[in-house]
Amino acid sequence: MFTLLLPLVCACAPDASVQEGLAMRSGLLPSAEVQGSTTPAPGELSASGVVSNGFWPNALRPDSIPSTTLGALKVQALGGVVSRDFLRYAIGCALDRSQAIKLDGPGGAEEYRGAVGLAPEWTEGPLSPAKQRWVSACVAARTNYFGVPVMLSMRAQASAQLAAGPEERSAFTGKEGAFWGNLFGETPALYTCHVPDNLERSRARSRACATGHDTGSGIVGCGIIQRTGDCSSVCSTAADPAMGYAACNGSREVITTFLE
Repeated sequence: MFTLLLPLVCACAPDASVQEGLAMRSGLLPSAEVQGSTTPAPGELSASGVVSNGFWPNALRPDSIPSTTLGALKVQALGGVVSRDFLRYAIGCALDRSQAIKLDGPGGAEEYRGAVGLAPEWTEGPLSPAKQRWVSACVAARTNYFGVPVMLSMRAQASAQLAAGPEERSAFTGKEGAFWGNLFGETPALYTCHVPDNLERSRARSRACATGHDTGSGIVGCGIIQRTGDCSSVCSTAADPAMGYAACNGSREVITTFLE
């Protein structure tokens, strides 16, 4: 397992070299031969589970991106930067690192590479309802109210791709909350809950979609992501508590996020 390293853009951010040192000590970085460029493309995922986030809430609009075969997409069919951002993050969540989608358009070819591998079959056929929910949960987990990159560990009891190993568990100990829903349905909907004990920890790291952003005069959410409050009231804990939650509000396609 390895990780994409991007510094936090906030006063609380650790230096990038500190983050890299942590990842190296934890065994979460690849060798130089595998790692290649140290400046990944925006939105590109690193590997299963350990990722950076930075996806703007206003980009959660997959209107022009079907759950059918990705190969049928054309650049001309995308509605601009917002749709491209959504596609980049959705493909990163769905496909694995051996897969990439190239779309030809008037401005040249655009490549979108996978990483997590929650639905690699999307290149050949439509997403099943369950896979729609997995990809949606992953995209929601990587959404950031401030649009800044923050390292996080995504975990799920029901997904082999998100089964955190001991190094990942020791590096990311703060359970933030959970994300679930379906962006591809007739009525797109996303949900989140938070862990009260880690509320301030999340906000201090510029993570405010699960907790809500405190404006000083009220709490606001992240676009269409609906906050449901304390996770303990809507979710059941996984058999292995370090994996987070097994189900939330009846959905088993749930991703629990952990912070450093």
